[in-house]
Amino acid sequence: MNSYSSLEATLHDVFWASEGPSLELPLLRDFLQAHPGRSLEIGCGSGRLLLPLLDEGFTVEGLELSQEMLDLCRRQSADTGLMLHQGNMDDWQAPHPYASVMVPAFTLQLSRDPIAALQHFATMLDDQGALYISTFTPLAEILGELPENQWYPDHQTLLDDGQLATIHTMHQIDPEKQLLHRQHRYEIHNDQGELTATHESSQQLHWFTREQLKKHLKSAGFVIETQIPDFKPTRKSLARAQILSTIARKE
Repeated sequence: MNSYSSLEATLHDVFWASEGPSLELPLLRDFLQAHPGRSLEIGCGSGRLLLPLLDEGFTVEGLELSQEMLDLCRRQSADTGLMLHQGNMDDWQAPHPYASVMVPAFTLQLSRDPIAALQHFATMLDDQGALYISTFTPLAEILGELPENQWYPDHQTLLDDGQLATIHTMHQIDPEKQLLHRQHRYEIHNDQGELTATHESSQQLHWFTREQLKKHLKSAGFVIETQIPDFKPTRKSLARAQILSTIARKE
């Protein structure tokens, strides 16, 4: 799994914020209200979702592979009792069982082995514990709407100091194995257009069909309670969903 560092860590939440309020946060809030008790957010990063949930009084701990992201999270929180854990979701050993586990922001798809990861999540949960995961299908890459093996502009936003932050991305796709390989180039340019910082990273993402995900969850000991398309709980049809939020319970 990719470990966010350097500009990728410091700019992560900046780019998310530039897209407006989180559409996933209300789903997590509803999930925690429906499944009370101690929860764990896997891939908590610098606290983009975790910190607002803590501010609302939920009992949530965070697991994150990147130490830089955890340091950012601590600096952004006034909570001295913040419970954060550094580790890989594929093999991290929970210190105690949780009433629920949340894996938002497509984090599951960064696992080395998502099927084994789901089985591992089950070991973190109480009996009848609940699991929230969000997954997406990279339709633009699958359909060839984005150029393969070429750098293309992905995101850009102005920073508070007036500098411009950008991401360029290049990808390769393996439809048979359902794998997407991405390279990212992060850059910061000053108001004169001069490059002041740069960082490159890579990641590998798995994707699944709805039927595959259902099968993987069942094999891990989960039964699906509900699925939400594209972060829109009022939309009933899942047929054209690019993003799928799944809530399941440990059997």
